[in-house]
Amino acid sequence: MKIKAVFLGYLILGTLLSACSEETNTPLNADNKVVEIITVNNPLYYFTTRLAGDLATVSLAAPTEGDPSQWNPKLEELLAIKQADLIVLNGAGYSNWLDKISLSSKQLLNTSLAVKAQWIPLPKQATHSHGPTGEHSHSAYAITIWMDMTIAKQQASAIADALIERWPEQQSVIEQRKKELLQTLSELDEGYRQQGKQRAGKQLIYSHPVYQYFERQYQLAGYSLHWEPTEMPSDSQWLLLQQQFDENPNSLFIWEDTPAPLIAERMAAMGMKSIVISPAANIGEQDWLTAQQRNLQRLQALSEAR
Repeated sequence: MKIKAVFLGYLILGTLLSACSEETNTPLNADNKVVEIITVNNPLYYFTTRLAGDLATVSLAAPTEGDPSQWNPKLEELLAIKQADLIVLNGAGYSNWLDKISLSSKQLLNTSLAVKAQWIPLPKQATHSHGPTGEHSHSAYAITIWMDMTIAKQQASAIADALIERWPEQQSVIEQRKKELLQTLSELDEGYRQQGKQRAGKQLIYSHPVYQYFERQYQLAGYSLHWEPTEMPSDSQWLLLQQQFDENPNSLFIWEDTPAPLIAERMAAMGMKSIVISPAANIGEQDWLTAQQRNLQRLQALSEAR
């Protein structure tokens, strides 16, 4: 069957129609059942669809709007998740809803467990506003681990290993898909490395503290604000940015997503350059790989314009 994004509403309906009151899940190695794999964010969705091919139905648990790491499923959504054969997790405390549901360890795949030593601890649990989810605090660890492409490769490898365990007869096919995916991620890694070298010593300002792994891996250290691309900053926030820009006129502002026109116009009037580097945590108009490639294209265009 052709894999496509099967949103959670579809899974809920399927669950309710198939007696969701069952306490046990169909074993992952049962050949008489369509295998359902749920992923918790867009990069893991992309990796899993590429690696699984037509072996399973792959879906993203969270809605396609908002931050998947801040999603809080309702009871019926938790029941649908409970029916999944495999739940592909990000790790680093990404999915708080796991505390609300009892799942078999056989259902869970923490794709970053092998690189736990590389998780970046956060200094404090600061509560703040982040988009439509309102006030909240992040995990004890930085969570956008896939923005270090070397860790993304480890995540993809973990998924491939789980699929091979489920379908050992498909090992050669999955291994070939894994090889191609890892090559793609290596190319992204090299591209970001080259762009990091282009900006050595430059002042970077990040719109939100979600780039920790990106900063570390590609030597693009900067400091983070709490600006949303769709919310006009306050006058005090603009004043602070102006002061920072006056001190470092070559500063580059990095957005998670395209800012609202009025925000972009005001920043441009200051003379500050800005660019979108999207982690692409959720499904958008582009798939995750295309989003990353366009990040690189924007960085390269900025280098060529200097």
